[in-house]
Amino acid sequence: MKKKESKLLKKLVIICIVIILVELITMLIMKISRERDIDHLDAINDIIKVDDGYITVGTSDFNNSKTIDSKIYEYTDTTTNKKSNIIANQSKIAKYDNNMKLVWENTFDNSYDSTFYSVLKVNDGYIAVGSLVSRYEQIEINVRDALIVKFDNNGKMVWHKTYHVLSDTEFYKIIDDGNDNVVVIGQSIYENMEVGSHITGGGIIVRYDKDGNVLAHNNYGGNKSGSFNDIIKVDDGYIICGKDASNYGIVIKFKKDFDRDPKDLNLITKKLMWQRSYANTDSIGFSGMVIKDNIIYTVGAINISNEKDKDGKDIFKYDAGIVLHNTKGKYLGKYSIGEDVHHRFNSVILDNDKLILTGLLDVDNRKKDKQDSFVMEYILKDNSFSNKKVLSSENDYIVNKIVELDKKILVGTSKSDCGLYGCEYEPIIKEFK
Repeated sequence: MKKKESKLLKKLVIICIVIILVELITMLIMKISRERDIDHLDAINDIIKVDDGYITVGTSDFNNSKTIDSKIYEYTDTTTNKKSNIIANQSKIAKYDNNMKLVWENTFDNSYDSTFYSVLKVNDGYIAVGSLVSRYEQIEINVRDALIVKFDNNGKMVWHKTYHVLSDTEFYKIIDDGNDNVVVIGQSIYENMEVGSHITGGGIIVRYDKDGNVLAHNNYGGNKSGSFNDIIKVDDGYIICGKDASNYGIVIKFKKDFDRDPKDLNLITKKLMWQRSYANTDSIGFSGMVIKDNIIYTVGAINISNEKDKDGKDIFKYDAGIVLHNTKGKYLGKYSIGEDVHHRFNSVILDNDKLILTGLLDVDNRKKDKQDSFVMEYILKDNSFSNKKVLSSENDYIVNKIVELDKKILVGTSKSDCGLYGCEYEPIIKEFK
């Protein structure tokens, strides 16, 4: 009997071990299934040159970082009551040496997602601007607060401020304004399905002093979709491009003294020198601009169709294009690259007698497996496009910006490796020749 009991006990132990192994394998498979679609992001949105290297800003989940920890927060969907652990995409500032090797990196320490879009060198450090999810309640309704942060020369945070007018606010660009002041532009709009008649939302412009105190602010554009995307300081004010309502690109000029009293409904027009709308852009509007010989070249995606539907409404077909105004706001014409696909230009720089432009190929393909960028030239004297180059990796090569520093540099992100646990999006810092 003892031998039979012993054999039975061994069988029970083996069965228990097998059950435990099956459970462990099942849990592992479930874990892999949950995590296999997680993409790890590390993207650069802006870059500037400093004496001993480069400063970049962008967004990262710090999955591959040796100095910054990834951050995970729990989110419960109120519709399904499903709980998820979310890897936060955090704002990132980093310094690279002249050989493009990482020197240091840092983030704005926040509980949820954040990002930096633009950075400026100041006397004693750097100021970066972007946006963040500051409260848990903002996650479900997909809104943010604008963020401005000052770092010292070693990447340590000195101060930070948040800013909002309406529910969803972001800062997209920062420029030097002299006298230790900076000017920041972006947007502040209602959340989805929110309605109202607020008069100080849309595209926003804010002046800060060196300590992050607001000195002046103003706005222009619809409070559901208005946005300021790029800005150039000129002798008597600021020229800004972006969008107003859906499909309406804008180019406007503010006076140097652009501050407004929000109680004065007419003051905004007193601070604007002129405003021009272009009723044929895509939903982003004008995303960048340069000025050459008193001509403003704004870039984006413009409608190339004259077709109408059965009700007489426009059928929009977009192409990457440039719209020209003079510095007094007079419309001078438009030019597109002539391809019957929804491409768009993201950024532009001036290179002597030509423009160098970056863009996205086939914007409507964004939800599919592949998204590539391209670079091409625009010859000013001929108003013609040339030398189109497609930039692609195995899956994606998304260029956010081209800048003219000591050399021409492209920055963005590339989907470089896709495997069982998702894809790795790595930052791009690429010299353009």
